[in-house]
This record gives sequence, structure tokens and C-alpha cells, in this order.
Amino acid sequence: MRYFRAVCEAGGFAKAAAVLEASQSNLSAQVAALERELGAQLLRRVAHGVEPTPAGGVLLESVRAIEDRLQAAARDVEALAAGRSGSARVGLIGTLVALVTRAFLDRMSALHPGIAITVTEGATTTLERDLAAAHLDVALINLPASLRSVRTKALFIEELVAVVPAERAGRGELRLAELAERPWLLPGSENALRGVIEAACERAGFRPRVVYEYETIRLVDEAMHAVRGVTLLPAAGVVDRAPEGFAVRRVVDAPSRVVGLGWLRERPPAPPAAAALAVLEEVVRRAVGQRRPGLRLV
Repeated sequence: MRYFRAVCEAGGFAKAAAVLEASQSNLSAQVAALERELGAQLLRRVAHGVEPTPAGGVLLESVRAIEDRLQAAARDVEALAAGRSGSARVGLIGTLVALVTRAFLDRMSALHPGIAITVTEGATTTLERDLAAAHLDVALINLPASLRSVRTKALFIEELVAVVPAERAGRGELRLAELAERPWLLPGSENALRGVIEAACERAGFRPRVVYEYETIRLVDEAMHAVRGVTLLPAAGVVDRAPEGFAVRRVVDAPSRVVGLGWLRERPPAPPAAAALAVLEEVVRRAVGQRRPGLRLV
């Protein structure tokens, strides 16, 4: 097919042989074999060389279309293998959405404009399941991971900080026992953070009086204004945006957690996902490295 196209576009066997660096006899034999296979004359001699017959013209159009599509496919595969195109699905725990999402998307757009990014917000347990099911390529989650199929890399340690009404916040650091008599807002029982907070309160000698349970951090602001209660939140979610009328205070005996990247252990990230993973790590390290209280790089 390639020889046939070259002869047609060159207008003769001799010119085509020079372009292909092949012998003229070999080209003639290949075209003759193609004519026998298809049962039709494909070329006819004219004064200036050869030209396609009507049957040859139909075949030439098809050959051009096929070869052009193959070349385009090869370019697409090359771009995908090099991480210049494709897609990546990224998961973020809710407390980190405000901290990294915009910077991550801006950086991906600048470095890898051909990669389509999908960002999903969820709890660590949900994101882990999505990684294991190959619904996500990479996620920023709390560590350690509960699933052995998820490989991880620790990035930073994050303290839980107190969010309290400003008029009762006092100054400086707090101890958990100072919050024992306050009404509390906590995540639902299915959220791992709930157990971490309750265990810390029990070590401090009390059980928090929970007046409101929330599913996502986005619901906390309005609820806190309604009940004027207190809560512990991961520092990354509030150090830059405490609810109006509330203050963020470091708690001396509050627990901390490790946050890092997760991806499927048995399947290394494809080039687009590997690019997203690298950019996500870069953005997180830059954000945490800006001396934000309650956050420190591993």
C-alpha cells in the first residue's frame, strides 16, 4: 500500500523508487501483486508517467486516510506515553480542598495543558476504596492507609486545632480540658476523625457533649454560628479561613495526623497520573512550607 501511494504521488516508478530508496523493479512487483490480489488494474501509463485508474483512485483515497489516521494515532500514543496528553483522576480529603485545589489546577494547566484533570472530594476511607477500585489514579489522604493495596508517601504532619467563639477564645494555647463544658460539633460516627477526637477528649478526662454532627467541613461554618459551639479541625482546613466571629487556637494536647499521597500499589501510575502526582506533591509541599501554624513537612 505504501509503495502504491508513493508511485501515485510521484507520478512514476522511477521517481517513487528514488524517494523510497528502493529498486524500481521491486516497486513494480509490489504494485503488480496488489493488482492481482484486488483483481483490478490500479495504474495506467500516461505521457508523463503513470496515474491511478478509477479503481486506483478509490484505493489511493482509502490508503491516504488510513495512513494519516495511523500517523495521528502514533502521535497520540507518543504524547500519552510522554505525559503530554490523557487524563488523571485526583481525590482530595475535604479539609485540603481550599489549601491546594486552585494551585494544583493552575500548575497542571501551566505544565501539562494536554492532560484533563478530574478532582473528587471525599473522606479518606472513600478515597481509598476508589483508589483500590481504579476509580481514582492518585489521592491526598490521611495516613496510614487502611488498605494494603494502596501505596503511600507521607508529606506533612497536621495538628488538630480548636475553633471557638471569639468572645470566649482567650489568648494563646488551650488544653482540651478547658473545652470540656462547651457544646461540641463533631463529624459523624463513620468519619475516622470522630474517633480520634473522642479518644483525645477521654484522655483529657471528659466526653464531649455533641450537639451537632456534620458530614463535610463545608457544613461547619453555618452550624457553628447556630450553636456557638467548639470543635477540633485539621489545621489545613482553617488556618487561613476561620469562620467569622470564631478564633483558631492551638491545643497543647490535641492529636495530630499524617497526610500524604496514595495510589494503587499493583499498578504504577500511567504518565498522566504520574505527572499529576508530582505536581500535587509540589503544590502541597509549597503550601505547607509557608510556615502555616499547625502544619509541618515530613
